[in-house]
Amino acid sequence: MPIAKIIFLICIFAAAVVGQADPLSQPGPFRAGWRSVTVTRANSTTFTARLYYPATVAGQNGDFDSSGSPYPAITFGHGFFQAVSSYQSTLQHLATHGYFVIASDSESGLFPSHQNFADDLKRCLTYLEQENANPASTFFGRVATSKFGASGHSMGGGSSILATSQDTRITALANLAAAETNPSATAAMPNINVPVSLISASSDTIVPVASNGQLMFNGGVSPRVMPIIQGGWHCGFEDANGFGCDSGTITRDQQLGETRRLLTSFFDLYLRSDESVAKKVWGSELDNALVQSQRNSGIEITPAVQSVTAPVGTQTKFTITVTNRGSAATGFSVFVEQRRWIVITNPQQTAVLALGQTAVISFRVRRLYKNPSILNGQLISIRSNADNLTRSYASVQLQ
Repeated sequence: MPIAKIIFLICIFAAAVVGQADPLSQPGPFRAGWRSVTVTRANSTTFTARLYYPATVAGQNGDFDSSGSPYPAITFGHGFFQAVSSYQSTLQHLATHGYFVIASDSESGLFPSHQNFADDLKRCLTYLEQENANPASTFFGRVATSKFGASGHSMGGGSSILATSQDTRITALANLAAAETNPSATAAMPNINVPVSLISASSDTIVPVASNGQLMFNGGVSPRVMPIIQGGWHCGFEDANGFGCDSGTITRDQQLGETRRLLTSFFDLYLRSDESVAKKVWGSELDNALVQSQRNSGIEITPAVQSVTAPVGTQTKFTITVTNRGSAATGFSVFVEQRRWIVITNPQQTAVLALGQTAVISFRVRRLYKNPSILNGQLISIRSNADNLTRSYASVQLQ
């Protein structure tokens, strides 16, 4: 294992022990390199983009680090009249966690075309496919072309919705204060069938949550979450304020730290299939003092919290009801997250449930001895068989 990754794992352990900031808000095990690239459209016109990547030497044209490849890739769209460099710290952050991030410089004037920008975001992914297939490229065979995500801020967030609704190569979408576009990003949400995170800011006066992110969230049909950074503001997603910016009640460092945590955990779950971060996306580790979220995983659990009387030495039964609230028929799998007591589950997988259909899951518990109270809680996850990553949680407490 490369020494950089060993050091990163040690830092994760240390942070957990002493209660420091979430490791996913901190730089990952790689350095971040970047280079300016030229992307060619289907009509042979070109535009420039910045490509960020894991590196052994940080900075412009830094040496590529192939040790963890192939890497997933994210196409990123800048905000209205904003430069890609305004987001450099966040894009570099993702590169340090083992992602390619390609950010188009196009449509940066006063009269941008939102659809053309969406087309360029898609074309950036084509560029990476071409580099991956080119034996003369530094990135030959190093791009995980089945693991593409999309992101963006403000106008770029709205255009990333358009791109995702139009391109089946994109398998996850997480954007920042996504703004309504023409054509409508809100109207495009029902056409998206992949997981979505609509990261927003409660004090945003330029793209208010109520008239943008909330409408997009309400109009979606795929698994989706809307983490709202409390006290965050529109320009707080950028590295510095520009002309006409608003303000918030938290610091920029606080907002960017939460932004990086939310982006990294979401993409780690859906582009890396890293189930260790699932609670940071769908569970108790998503919200904190600075983040309050709305969630619709498409999996409804009733009751989500319950107490069960279970005398020592006896067998006790309890049930939960699972309802399919998603966009398509699917089955669900049942997992007991911590085996703190003997649990027998029936069934361990449901039949395929149509929309609105329910299944009752029975649990039998045998409590062999009286645990300390801290061990009496049990977390159960119900996971969608559509991707085996999206889930909801139920909490059970023994009395």
